[in-house]
Formats: sequence, structure tokens, C-alpha cells
Amino acid sequence: MSLTVTRAKVKEMCGISGTEFDTAIDNLIADLVPVVEYAIKPEHILATGDTGLQATLELGAAEVVAGEFLAQLGRHPGAFDTIQVGDLFVTPFMADVDDPFGLKAQGWMRLRPFLRIDPALPAMAAVGTSRGKRAKEDEA
Repeated sequence: MSLTVTRAKVKEMCGISGTEFDTAIDNLIADLVPVVEYAIKPEHILATGDTGLQATLELGAAEVVAGEFLAQLGRHPGAFDTIQVGDLFVTPFMADVDDPFGLKAQGWMRLRPFLRIDPALPAMAAVGTSRGKRAKEDEA
């Protein structure tokens, strides 16, 4: 079984009521849901009898898709322009351009216990050395 994310759910999360963005949302669902499914451990995807687990996974996936959609809207030219009228500046509130409303982060946080790899685990860092930084022997 695979996760089901509907256009209606994404539109609800984004506060969209018209049909202007239906194709873009459908394309994003088709692109992102398989990626989210792959990130989740297969045993959780296959646990179709656990309706609570499936609802949690589908909600997390929908939040990731909705968050990415809102981020894409923000990347359109002019979406976050600043307007100046005299000494008054009107600027959009943008904490994070990649996830302006925190939906992607919320979705991934919801999915975190079920992921193949915990994103909080530290990655291997490169080790560097320098020949000029050796300790001096026998300083007397």
C-alpha cells in the first residue's frame, strides 16, 4: 500500500479554495509522495491494519506537500516584494523562504519516528590535519 495525499487536503492546509493551482498541486503530490514514502521504513507503510499509523503518515506527507507548495508560491517573481510609500515600508514576513509557514518541518517532525534514517543523527565530518601544527618535542 502507498500513502494517499489528496489535492483537497493540500488545498485545505494551504487555505486555497479556487482551482487555479490544481495542476501544480497534483504535480507536486506526484513528485513528493513517493519521496516521502521512500524515506519511511517499509514496515510502517505496509502496516495497513493500523489505521492510526496510516493516518499519521498521510497527515505528515500532506504537510510536507503543502509546505513545499507554499514555498514554491513564494519563489514566484514578485511574490515577496517590498512596497515603499514615503517612509512606510510594507514587507512580507518571511522567517524561512524554504518553509515559510513551517509546514514542511512540521510534517517531517511528525514522520521522524518512522523514518529509515533519523535526520538528527550527526553526519560524518571531514578530518583535516596540518603539518605545521605539531607539538614541539623537548622544549627545555
